Amino acid sequence: MSLEPTSYSDRSLELYVFGENHFEKYHLKTIAELEEKIHPEKKCWLNIYKKNDNTIFQEICQHFDIHPVAFDDIDNLQQRPKLEDFDNFILIVSKMLYTRSDIDHLEVEQVSIAFNKHLIITFQENEYDIFDPIRIRLENPNGKMRKLASDYFVYTLLDTIIDQYYIILELISDQIEKLEDEIISQDKKIELVDIYRQRKTLQEIKKNIWPTRELVSAWRKSDSSFVTKKTTPFVNDLYENTVEIIENLEMQRESITTLVEIFMTNISLKQNEVMKTLTIIATIFIPLTFIAGVYGMNFEYMPELGWKYGYFTSWIFFIIVSIVMAIYFKRKKWF
Repeated sequence: MSLEPTSYSDRSLELYVFGENHFEKYHLKTIAELEEKIHPEKKCWLNIYKKNDNTIFQEICQHFDIHPVAFDDIDNLQQRPKLEDFDNFILIVSKMLYTRSDIDHLEVEQVSIAFNKHLIITFQENEYDIFDPIRIRLENPNGKMRKLASDYFVYTLLDTIIDQYYIILELISDQIEKLEDEIISQDKKIELVDIYRQRKTLQEIKKNIWPTRELVSAWRKSDSSFVTKKTTPFVNDLYENTVEIIENLEMQRESITTLVEIFMTNISLKQNEVMKTLTIIATIFIPLTFIAGVYGMNFEYMPELGWKYGYFTSWIFFIIVSIVMAIYFKRKKWF
């Protein structure tokens, strides 16, 4: 199907044409150029960045006769990870997680992969991705990506996405350990919101990882002609990785729960320390208040009121009582 030439940015259409003894890469601007470069007998990887162009996905899908239902899944950037088997393509919708600064700024980008025997198309939201290692490996003439079928190449894409989950979880684990140390050492003031921010990040990851396991499971069960037996061991390994990540995720969630408990216990201990200090101070002042109360009574005849050294003696008595009680509390290890 031919379309009117539409000009895109230099990196909107990124094409790799490769085989066991063949490799070419292009950055194209029009679909007309794309038609000239794609080789029907070679494997082709077409990577598309949507950026601010809302029509490029639709035009590419129309050009390669991708089912309208598949296009809806590709264009809906909130789509749940899934695998759909169509007559001329298999569609995989996945979520790529990465962070450009710190774990508090986790970015989630949808990556849709449509592939058949010779063509792999990846639809991305932004130019930034985590596929540079694949681009480098693709240039190696002895690599499996050049020799095996297109489904193995798709496996490497998914494997890269899932490996990134490990990195994100490791960053969260480091952050949780740091928060735990800071709570216990009290070197830095930690707010409850700092802990719940990590919990929210874990929830975001879980929302994307759970359906990814279902996606890989559906691939294992697929009887499509685009899925080869040579890739089966790799897909099985991919499934085991998703299970391992989910288990790791649950461990991190338990760590967050423990962190909240430590935080609340620490606050309770601080409150107990404050109450103990106030109780000791109040206890020391009880006998002093009692004495002051006795001599504050308005009776006309009180022997000590006329004594020349009464005021001075009372202060000595107050100080002695306070010191004695403080020593007593110290020996009892109340402070």
